[in-house]
Order: sequence, then C-alpha cells, then structure tokens
Amino acid sequence: MLHNRGITGGQMAPRILIRASSAIDARGETAPASLLVEGGEIIEIGTPQQVGDVPDARIVDATDAVVLPGLVNAHCHLDLSGPGPVPFTGSFASWLDEVLHLRGDATPESMAAAVGRGIELSLAGGTAFVGDIAGVPRTTQLEVLRSSPLGGTCFPEFFGLGTRQQAAIEEMDSILAEHGGGDRDVLLGLSPHATYSCGPRAISHAVDRGVPVAIHVSESLEEARFLADGSGAFREKIERLGAWNEGVEIPGTHPVDYILDLLGDRPALLVHLNYVEPRHLDLLADANVTVAYCPRASDYFGHPSDGHHAYQAMIDHGIPVALGTDSLLCLDTPDRISVLDEMRHLHRRDGTEVSTLMTMATHHAARGLGLDPSLVDFSPGATGGVIAVGGVPEGGRFVDALHLDEPPRWLVPPVSS
Repeated sequence: MLHNRGITGGQMAPRILIRASSAIDARGETAPASLLVEGGEIIEIGTPQQVGDVPDARIVDATDAVVLPGLVNAHCHLDLSGPGPVPFTGSFASWLDEVLHLRGDATPESMAAAVGRGIELSLAGGTAFVGDIAGVPRTTQLEVLRSSPLGGTCFPEFFGLGTRQQAAIEEMDSILAEHGGGDRDVLLGLSPHATYSCGPRAISHAVDRGVPVAIHVSESLEEARFLADGSGAFREKIERLGAWNEGVEIPGTHPVDYILDLLGDRPALLVHLNYVEPRHLDLLADANVTVAYCPRASDYFGHPSDGHHAYQAMIDHGIPVALGTDSLLCLDTPDRISVLDEMRHLHRRDGTEVSTLMTMATHHAARGLGLDPSLVDFSPGATGGVIAVGGVPEGGRFVDALHLDEPPRWLVPPVSS
C-alpha cells in the first residue's frame, strides 16, 4: 500500500526558485543546484545552467546550504517527549519500567501535550513523515498527529500474551473500524509491541489486516533469552505486571526466526534488530520486511553488546534499512528529534556513505511506512517539503553538512490538509 500524501497547491500558487550549494536526495546529488517549486510541487531540479532563469519566480538564496527533501523518521515515540533526555542506568528492563510508569500516569491532556511537543521537535529536525508508536490513550495521539503538519503512519501499540491475545485482537479491530481508512495524511497502522509481549495469534492478526505494521524485534539479549526458554528479566517483568498466564507460548527460537515464521510473505516494519546472526541476512532479504534502525538509541542502551550493528551487512544483502530516532528520552539533541542527527552519527562513527544515508532517511523509511517514496525525493510532483542545512563552505556538499551540528530549516514546509 502506497500513500501519496504530499503538498499540492493551486494554479495561482507562486513559483519559488531555490539556489543552493547542492541538492541531494536518494537518487543523487547536484552541485551547485537550482530547484524550482510551484505550489509545493517539485517542477524541476538541475544545475543553474540547466534550470536557467525563471522570471516569475521568487528567488530563495540558499547558496550557503545543502537542500534535502523533508525526512522520514521511521520509528519514534512522540508520547515520550514530555520529560526530555534522561540518563540510562544500565538495565534495559528497569528502563522499560520507567517507560511503563510514564505511560501509566498519562491522561488525554498530558498525552496531547507530550505528543504536541514531539511534533514541534520533529519539525525542528526537518521531519516531514513519522512512524509513531502510540501508547494509551491511543486515539488521543492519533488525533493530535492528524491535526499537525506531519504525515506518516501512527502505530497504536498492543500487548497480549497467551489468553490475553483475544482482548488485544478485539482492541485492534475496534480502533481500525473507528479510525482507519479514508484519505488521511496520517495513516493508521498497528503495532503488536514485541515478540516477547504479544503472542503469535495477536501478531498474525495484525499483519493480516492489510495496514502497515511495526514490531519491536531482537532489541535486547533479554528478549532472546525469554523467547529461548521463558526465563530471565522479561519473565520476571511479565509476572510482576500480572500478564503471565497458562496460555503463554515460548517458541524456543531466536526472535528473528520467530517473527519471520509468523510473517511469511506479509510486509512489516521490524524495529531495531540489534541482535542478528549471519544466517539471518538471507532470510531477511527474502522476506517482505523493512528494518528500522535507531543508531543513537542503540548506542545509548549499549546494543548490540559487541558494538557492531549489522545495518550495513543488511543493506549489502538488499534488505531495506530505514532510520529512526526512538524516543527523546535517549537522544542527545533536546532541541530537536531528527534523523539528520542519526545520519551524522553514522557518518562520524562508521564513515557510512552519503548515498546510503539518504536512502535510509527517505526511500527506505517511506517504504516501511507505506508511503510513496517520490514524496521524499526531488522528482517532479508532490513533495513532503524541502529543508536546508546551512553553514557549508562555498561549493560545499552534503558530506560537509554531516560534519556540522546545524539544525535544518524549512524552505518549503510540510502542511496539514
């Protein structure tokens, strides 16, 4: 399913000619660059000589900047934007307790305020589309997102093990019946939370609904231990929450094997995949999945334990890998939530190629959310917006912007319908 939401304008909308040091999208980089936009639609991109003068256009001088399409954050938790960044104490299971505490105290008013702040920080980060996980109360988060300039997919989160799977299934069907369908700027998906918190019937039901699905998979070693033999910190947590029951099934296998067996050829966005084995690469390449990798969050938690996430090996195997931020709780940029900072992090840490980073932050992420990838490149037609990253030297290109800490600014902003 491809969603075509973008910015469109009437016939009388003004033309804008953006002149930049360079322009880059998943298809390549042009330097220097001229980008002609009319009513929020991309008309033409090329060098200044190729585009030429456009007498009726308003000139936007971005010659000290690199311009990019609005970015896609494939995985975020905007409802956790209230407290701001917090230190990690060293225990992933204990950290999850803190998240459950935050969500347990949520009211519709506090949820709306936290999501609203997350939207503001996302826009400050040059984000046009999000894959946002919605905690309880789920519909509040969806409504706030749908009233914002952001597009993308909202994934209400569900928990259900053993005999509690039927209740989760009924909740999924209820929210889809009430809020799904239609031509929406923010699609409604589903998120059966994780392989350790949702049973096989609940997960299979979600991916059978024909909507985008996001699932946390192989995020921690505690998860792998629980799926292997039902023991460890997650077993203790499930019992403490009163969620353990006689119907809980322990698959006795690795989380990646487990989820791929449940999915078959059905699509899903698999979040994190911090712990994979080399044999999983071919299996993932043959599956209909997109991986959402959150580099700063993984480093914050110390995942994977050997310090080497397999995202580059996945890409080399033809697996689409998208970038996400996870929540503001684990970021080092309190003034913004941006995959641009994830791109900078990977370039500085790993020397990841510019073309790979742009694809992860646009085309692959759009695919994972069920969006039309052309919304986040400079091909002619509707666009999710245009951002600029300033401070580059004369003749600078995107690789120079990756060495800066400048926040992006909107030249053509996203708008709600």
